[in-house]
Amino acid sequence: MIRVFINGFGRIGRCAARIMLEDNRFELVGINDLYSYEQMAYLLKYDSIYPTLSYKIEVENDTLFIDEKEVKLFSEPNPEKMDIGSLNVDVLLQCSGMFLTVESNIPLIKNGAKKVIVSAPASDNMPTYIYGVNHKSYKRQSIISNSSCSANAIVPLFQIVDKHFGIDSAMMNMYHSYTSYQNLLDNKHYSKDIRRTRSATQNIIPLMSSAAEATAYFFPQLKEKLYAKSIRVPIPSTTLYELHINLKNTITADEVNQKFIKEIKSNYNKILDTVMLPGTSDEYVQNSHSAVVNLSLTAVVGDDLLRISAWQDNEYGYAKRLVDMAKHIA
Repeated sequence: MIRVFINGFGRIGRCAARIMLEDNRFELVGINDLYSYEQMAYLLKYDSIYPTLSYKIEVENDTLFIDEKEVKLFSEPNPEKMDIGSLNVDVLLQCSGMFLTVESNIPLIKNGAKKVIVSAPASDNMPTYIYGVNHKSYKRQSIISNSSCSANAIVPLFQIVDKHFGIDSAMMNMYHSYTSYQNLLDNKHYSKDIRRTRSATQNIIPLMSSAAEATAYFFPQLKEKLYAKSIRVPIPSTTLYELHINLKNTITADEVNQKFIKEIKSNYNKILDTVMLPGTSDEYVQNSHSAVVNLSLTAVVGDDLLRISAWQDNEYGYAKRLVDMAKHIA
């Protein structure tokens, strides 16, 4: 069994825990976060987006019981003081949203974790892998990044398009569910972007996105030719990606769709999916794919300007790839 520790028990950390509870190859051995253990147990059991877990979940002192399985709980802000050596941790999922450099995660290796996967784009030259994209090139590094939810959706789509048609440049719009870093009501906010002061439940809020930089990691030749914006919409889950791509070759929408169908069946099974029927965001809640291409929305203008539309549960789909990567490197 793969013994996993989760540092940061927020939306992604709890999604990852839910996924691992359904996979007998994993054993969750520890959790660290800075809120009460009772709330950790409660928020794992009950979720406003995903179904209530059937497991009996209780807390006694610093131990979480999931049915009869014991999970050691910590509330330690300093990774240098977090002694996890006795837990024999194979993979630590760094889901705190902090510790985005190799150096900041070294204490977790020194304290007992064999491997660390950061669930966000790194802010240094940390090796970055996306399952289904370049995971087979993993070089046994002890600390890696799983990139962002957006990159996990966009990069495999770009791989297919670039392989067959050649990408010259692209603009990416993400109609993204609101996140916990936004305000429920108009109020002060510590972001540099003043629009974050506005209510996430009442406004469409355009925000800058790191998706272009995260995507360029895998397409360095496009570094100066990508632009991304995250348009936050008043729903609690799922993202619709609208990718506008200038191609090097002329194509038709049907040609693009046929390549997606063939490539996904051959090389991206369980990573990507396609759909023709009309649908809305609700249909993709708890969908485990990195992206689901809505083929009926594929469009081409002037022979070389391509629009691709794809859906993602940006929490659950991303957490599934995070767990897949943990399985791969353990």
